[in-house]
Amino acid sequence: MSVQRYVSDELTHFVGRSFRHEYNAHEQQFDLLVRILRSGTLGENVDGKVAFQPDKPFSGNEAYRSNVVCFSDIPVPDLGIHMGKFSRFGLAFHKKFLIERGANPVYYVARNSQVNVAEGPAKTLATLFDEKHDQLWAFYDAYKKLNPPPPEGEPPQDGPPDITSLFVFLIYHFFSFVKFYEEGLPPADEKNYYMEREWRVFGNLSFEIGDVRRVVFPERFSHSFREQVPDYYGEITFS
Repeated sequence: MSVQRYVSDELTHFVGRSFRHEYNAHEQQFDLLVRILRSGTLGENVDGKVAFQPDKPFSGNEAYRSNVVCFSDIPVPDLGIHMGKFSRFGLAFHKKFLIERGANPVYYVARNSQVNVAEGPAKTLATLFDEKHDQLWAFYDAYKKLNPPPPEGEPPQDGPPDITSLFVFLIYHFFSFVKFYEEGLPPADEKNYYMEREWRVFGNLSFEIGDVRRVVFPERFSHSFREQVPDYYGEITFS
């Protein structure tokens, strides 16, 4: 059977990206990794909700601020570029474990891709997605004006399915998983999001230490790790 190396059977979350430029970044990142493993929770105050910012363009990746935990579907030998963008400290779970907890890959869209449209000249996908996204919300706003909710305490009237439930579905299962990127950037560029092969899980992720398939950290922390997390028996990859 042939072996491919462009996807992995495990998904990796790297910790402490915000510490990257501090003088003791590695120590802070290691401490955070240990705290996560001890607590059995990945994600801090992640409530699984979505904040919508209508003044932000959809193609800017800021219109929906989703409370999610992110992972990368990258084989261990190819993690180098990703660690350079994020952190050299992380933990990985089997993909099946995360699938059972709602994990799903994001949908990448090349914002500079040119497409033909019936209404006129070619447009970039970024422009097209922004226009159609705005039209959808304009439709929903018009729907709400024509179909105001019933007074408090009164049951809803019989009628067609509630359009609101359809928009909730789109927000949580489509809009929150679309990620635009600029095709043509070097692989190591921080804005080349396509290289991340990102997956997302809404809300905090609870786990047992035995669920962790791999931890990643520089070798100089190996002795301290064994002392602080003695009940971990999974794989260790030195970064």
